[in-house]
Amino acid sequence: MEERFTDLAWTEGDFNKATTSPSQTALSNWMWYNKYQLFPYLKFKQEKPSISFKAGTFVHDWFQTILVGQAKIDDVEFAFKTHIEQFEFEEKHKMKAQFILKKIKGYVERHLEAINEVSDNFSGWSSEKPFSDWYDNKYMGQTLNLANEGYIDCVNDNEKKITEHKNKFGSVKKYPLKKPKKDDKPNENRIGDWVYSKSQAIKYPQFTHCIQTAIYSKHFDYKYKPYLIYVGDSDYTIFTPDNCWELTPKGLQYFFKKFIQINIQRQEMLRMANGDMRKLAMIIGVDWSEIRNYKSNFLLENYHEEDMQRLEDFYEKL
Repeated sequence: MEERFTDLAWTEGDFNKATTSPSQTALSNWMWYNKYQLFPYLKFKQEKPSISFKAGTFVHDWFQTILVGQAKIDDVEFAFKTHIEQFEFEEKHKMKAQFILKKIKGYVERHLEAINEVSDNFSGWSSEKPFSDWYDNKYMGQTLNLANEGYIDCVNDNEKKITEHKNKFGSVKKYPLKKPKKDDKPNENRIGDWVYSKSQAIKYPQFTHCIQTAIYSKHFDYKYKPYLIYVGDSDYTIFTPDNCWELTPKGLQYFFKKFIQINIQRQEMLRMANGDMRKLAMIIGVDWSEIRNYKSNFLLENYHEEDMQRLEDFYEKL
């Protein structure tokens, strides 16, 4: 294969992101610009810990480790309790962690149950398989001139199957308890003044997750059967090419095309900005409502208040 080099549009001047990934592509252009270009440029502090992200990573790590025979399901609850104790969560995240703790073993079990359901034989699986691919597909007369890198959740080379896994945690809300009545029954979804609302069942796979699965399928030249698995508080949903158009060969090619289009568009915006962070900001635009209401956006809510003020100041002074 001919050696390839990253297009300078991605790395010159203020720009420093020399690879892309399916998860980056899933973001809006404005959020992608902030997270991968502007926030590092402005030297934002590390985000405050999010229990949804921490728990999601934990569940992935544990079901994958159990899948390959390197851990036991009975150790999950203690391990999670120890895991979350190392973080200084804000009150809302701390309470949500306590609810998830009660359900954590079930989350891990359901991922394993889903893999067992799609397997001919519950063996031969590997996890977090790395890949790095270049593509020759064109959009706007250009090719994507940087590598696409990532990790595939679970792969079975013998059965030619891949699985992509997502967690659907519920939400918490502070709802002070009224004066209890004598006949009130215990509520497993309440701890003190905090109430947990269970996650809702998913009817269709998310657009962004379809892009991820399409990229993984492309890596195997569409010869591996894809499964997109969502695990909730008490059940799981499996999307397959048999029940979901998005995962059929035509659907996967559609979403791969969207990956190419999104990233070449970004490449050309970087080229037009010519290494200038402020010029790129003017090309992409700004979502003032998201800045003002950042605590309602799960991608922004864990940044520090002073950093969000610096973000607003940056756009004010363009």
